[in-house]
Amino acid sequence: MRISISDAVRNAARVFSKNLFIVLFISLITGGIGALIVDGVTGLVFDYIQSHFAATDPIRQAQMMLVAAQLVGLFAMTVWGGVVGSWAAPATIYLWVQEYNKKPATLSGAINYGIDRFPAVLGPHFKAYTALMMGQIIILPTIVFGLQYAFVDAIATLNRDEKQPLYRSGRLTLGRRGQIFRTFCLGLLWWLPWQVFGTFYAQDAGWYVMFAGGICDYALIAFFDLMLVQYYLSLYQKAESAPTTPAATPSA
Repeated sequence: MRISISDAVRNAARVFSKNLFIVLFISLITGGIGALIVDGVTGLVFDYIQSHFAATDPIRQAQMMLVAAQLVGLFAMTVWGGVVGSWAAPATIYLWVQEYNKKPATLSGAINYGIDRFPAVLGPHFKAYTALMMGQIIILPTIVFGLQYAFVDAIATLNRDEKQPLYRSGRLTLGRRGQIFRTFCLGLLWWLPWQVFGTFYAQDAGWYVMFAGGICDYALIAFFDLMLVQYYLSLYQKAESAPTTPAATPSA
């Protein structure tokens, strides 16, 4: 049974708001601290370039700082998001697992669920995340390219015996990529202004702006995770009242 975008949004909003404290905690660790680390690493590189090229070649200095801002920031984001995100993704999906099983979610439960699923999620999540980050500067084409990886986190979290989560995600998203694309387009209301203008403003506005922006950034990703897991599980729904197949049944 295909779930509509509006139903997925409504369900995700319910789970998101009911577990807001847990979502904010995951977002603080993954997005907030991650943003500060990326900003700090980039700042160290800037200081090094300024100290070595400022007096001798200011034009070259400006060019190197621009390139360094992209490459160093991209590398730091990839490592942090790839590793820590491999905990955060299942910790977020845990919220839907508990909703599905009609059980309350707890912060300790989310932390432990993410840790328990981390070994299974790390490889596929890191590969998919790295592939997406390679085109992070060009937002729209990256979204189109990333549609095939939309179910990777859900598959790796809920089906730990799956040997090829990336391949399976690519196969299962066929026929649904239009819906997934329209879903991700909702995020452009935040991502486009933040990536194009917000990150540059935050670098001069103080660490707290970058920190808050990082939290909001991952909170939106968490919201989409709660939608994507619905799309994934709906593939196994034969009818509205039919149970989910054992291979994809959410379990704590």
